[in-house]
Amino acid sequence: MKRQTDLPVKVKVFSFDFDGTLVSTEFIDRVWLKGIPEAYAEKEGLSFEQAYEFVKSEYDKIGQHRIEWYKIDYWLQKFGLAIPYEELFKRYESEIRIYEEVEDVLSVLKERGYELIISSNASTEFIDFQIKPIKKYFSAVFSATSDFGEVKKTNGFFARLCDILGVAPEAVVHTGDHHVFDFLNPRKIGITAYYLDRARARAKAKEVGINVKIGDEFIISDLRELLDDLRFHSLE
Repeated sequence: MKRQTDLPVKVKVFSFDFDGTLVSTEFIDRVWLKGIPEAYAEKEGLSFEQAYEFVKSEYDKIGQHRIEWYKIDYWLQKFGLAIPYEELFKRYESEIRIYEEVEDVLSVLKERGYELIISSNASTEFIDFQIKPIKKYFSAVFSATSDFGEVKKTNGFFARLCDILGVAPEAVVHTGDHHVFDFLNPRKIGITAYYLDRARARAKAKEVGINVKIGDEFIISDLRELLDDLRFHSLE
């Protein structure tokens, strides 16, 4: 069904999260949960299970609220692994999967005259390696961890992006699969945000605080739903 809602400022920029939004998480899961434990097991003469338990426990000691969690070179050095991250990535390149509708949606938005950017918590190393097939669509890639030293996409992160791009928050549409970092935080500063729920878990979304009205209009299960909004048919 077509939707149309008046916006005070004309939309100019479409921003997308990366992992879970444009690409699946299989690649990063393989690197962190198979590649590094396997390399550590080989180095220390351990079984994979022993190495996995040790590596996982070290990950948990750091936790997602510290910047080191996201830095591949930090972990390779910590575990004494001589393998370059590029070589590790190459081992699992076949696991990279761009969601099927992504390129068509990006192509349409680009043709309509919008600027496209990536706004992600992922480090630039992971983004750059996976983005190659669709890189041509994006004018800029912003990593909260690599570019700004922040572990999460706060509303301040989105405000900085708007300053860098020279646009008002109301001129930006952001889409991602995290309820807080991709939906609530950008909305705090006036960005139009869509919460991408690829599993169609509408009931779960409501449990974490999205009311029915917002859930109906701003939860999507496929990026093609962005194209249903009549506001985004062109810049003209």
